Amino acid sequence: MSYKEKPRILHAAVQVALALIMAALTMSTYTWDFIARTTAEVLKIAGIKTAYVSDLFLLYVRLLDGKVVGFRVLLECSGLITLIIFTFISALTIGLFSGSLKVKLAWFVMSIIVCFSWNIFRLISVIAVAYSFGYSAFEVIHYIFAPTMDFICIISLWSIGLSWMRRGAEA
Repeated sequence: MSYKEKPRILHAAVQVALALIMAALTMSTYTWDFIARTTAEVLKIAGIKTAYVSDLFLLYVRLLDGKVVGFRVLLECSGLITLIIFTFISALTIGLFSGSLKVKLAWFVMSIIVCFSWNIFRLISVIAVAYSFGYSAFEVIHYIFAPTMDFICIISLWSIGLSWMRRGAEA
């Protein structure tokens, strides 16, 4: 006789509530401003001159070829949509598995922090590519490789979460 695990609806509901809060936070202009300011400061530290217009969430960079390009840091360009999708997928899968709610929430918060940091790093990287290799290189990296890297990040974090829940169930 096989044992069927009972889904943890309350655990999933708590994670969905956190995902809703996270979605609201990531859709706020404060988050976009934070990402853009952080990106501008890191690029300045790296020796890439930037100018940030906060009212427009527009980050200007003078590329090595002399062109000045503006990068708008909005919800769709900052990787935050990927983060929102990740939080809901995680809540509706890992949240339903057996295991400690504390462990699930710790993993959930940690994975959000990692994913958010990853998105800032990715944005810095693609703008640095534009600075060094031109806007055409930016387009290839930003529109083809960046979503692929986001997908790998999400799958990796989700897999780690699954392994934590499985390890906790075996203990």
